[in-house]
Amino acid sequence: MIIKVKSFKKPEFKRLLKYMVNDENRLFDKKDKSFLITHNLKGRKIDKLVAQFIKNESFRKRKRKDSVIITHEIISFHKDDSENINIEKLEEIAREYINKRNINGLYVAVPHFDKEHYHIHICASGVDYRLGKSLRMSKGGFQKLKKDIQNFQIEKFPELSKSLVAHDKKTKSYQTEKEYQQKLRTNRVTNKESIIENIGNCLNISTSKDEFFKKLKDSGLDTYTRSGKITGVIFENMKFRFTRLGFSKERLEELNITESRGKELSEVRGRKGRTITRNR
Repeated sequence: MIIKVKSFKKPEFKRLLKYMVNDENRLFDKKDKSFLITHNLKGRKIDKLVAQFIKNESFRKRKRKDSVIITHEIISFHKDDSENINIEKLEEIAREYINKRNINGLYVAVPHFDKEHYHIHICASGVDYRLGKSLRMSKGGFQKLKKDIQNFQIEKFPELSKSLVAHDKKTKSYQTEKEYQQKLRTNRVTNKESIIENIGNCLNISTSKDEFFKKLKDSGLDTYTRSGKITGVIFENMKFRFTRLGFSKERLEELNITESRGKELSEVRGRKGRTITRNR
């Protein structure tokens, strides 16, 4: 797995948490299940979480202008492991990461799916809970954390072998982080592109929503719902929203208009046919 950390020296709680919790890339499985870990925090509303981060920062013992207020940490996995990844595994890895990093901090963790790979977003406080001690990690400490959490992954989820990376120069059997990132950048032919083309073809030859959804299924794309409405398609256990793929709600609603006009035209033709018959 790849672990990245970005430090913020000014309060960025609200914007980051809104993105993590509400962005359309947040991961939900086929049963519309996700997870939201709030470690040493109460409630799940954004404003309430933000207030607690700010309150906890007030306990900082050594205050400096360049103090790290929060860190945005991302645990990402190789896309070739996608078929072996699920919500439960991601949540277990996220909780283990928090335990190994420092259980005294404040954390929010949420799973996302974007750019064809799974990842976990984590917002971590700059100081521990109500004691004000800095949670800053040294370079060596962070390196140890990466090795420890990867060893946990190897032991608990050996099937996620494509996500293993070399965290030191002595390990030759795994690809390096640089090699993995390069592969992501160069591999631009993605499932998303073929899905967009498939949806576009089905949309162009459909005259109603029901027909559109049927053609999607016939082409191998099942649909999923959120709040009782069909929102997108599922491909290889991954969800893709119509809006995220460039198909707006307005464009889909045009199918209803086309269907309605077709029914009206049929009714008019039917009335004309009956009139001609009576005249005869």
